[in-house]
Amino acid sequence: MILGLLRATGRALGLATGLYLAVVGVRGSRLLVRPRLRPFAPDPLDAPASPTDIGLEHETVRFTTDDGVTLSGWLIPAARDTRTAVVVLHGFSGHRLPELAAFVPWLHERHHVLQFDFRGHGESDPGIVTLGTRERCDVAAAVRFLESRGLGPIGLVGISMGASVAIVSAPDLPVAAVVADAAFAEIHHPVANRMRELGYPLAGLGARLIVLGASLRARTRLIDPVSVVRRVAPRPLLLIAPREDRLISWRQSQRLYEAAGEPRELHVVDGAGHAEAYAVDPEAYRRRVLDFLDRHLG
Repeated sequence: MILGLLRATGRALGLATGLYLAVVGVRGSRLLVRPRLRPFAPDPLDAPASPTDIGLEHETVRFTTDDGVTLSGWLIPAARDTRTAVVVLHGFSGHRLPELAAFVPWLHERHHVLQFDFRGHGESDPGIVTLGTRERCDVAAAVRFLESRGLGPIGLVGISMGASVAIVSAPDLPVAAVVADAAFAEIHHPVANRMRELGYPLAGLGARLIVLGASLRARTRLIDPVSVVRRVAPRPLLLIAPREDRLISWRQSQRLYEAAGEPRELHVVDGAGHAEAYAVDPEAYRRRVLDFLDRHLG
């Protein structure tokens, strides 16, 4: 009788666990490919809403990807005589405004800067989010746009999801350097950490099911940057890793560094949370990134 009760309890627990994981996979994958987006507005309210607000000349631009998605952005001319250019890539569910305030003012001192919103984000066309697979088309369109203006060499500078998109995009593009700040090596890693933060059990397994479900919804394989980072070489790669990042562990950047080819650099920033490496020590961050870009863009 006791043995039968234990078997029945085991079957019930197994069924409940399977049902829970199925719900997590279905709901989580939907939120991953169609996330709740932050509105295209300054946050905080007194942050700049356009380059004009921080005294920068700019051109509002729109360009279209090979698969027909129109992207919206700004081209900010360099403050000096140069043809070099940098494409700045934002994070998941966000838009280009945070990087406008933090990065563009000092990047444009030496390079032309192109900012744009990924598909499904900001002011660009709607689209399914794939954390790199389809966003490669967005980056390719941005690079072609800069080339059409006679600009180059071109570097990619990405934050969070934008960093990982830069890594998976670079191998197939004529870019000269990649800066990846707070990149994930495996897509399931930040998904699992977000689940743990929200108190979901079986976060590791659930995250993998979510990524699998997202691939099915998008009808394409979601690419883990660690699987392609070696192909970034011979383009130089600078990985910036906030050590106290709870969403994307700094060890994800370490994994990418170990898998990458030369030339490569890893810069771990103590005391920084997710995407906070610049805020912890702006002067050191600017010096590191600008020196890297100067060496490899000219």
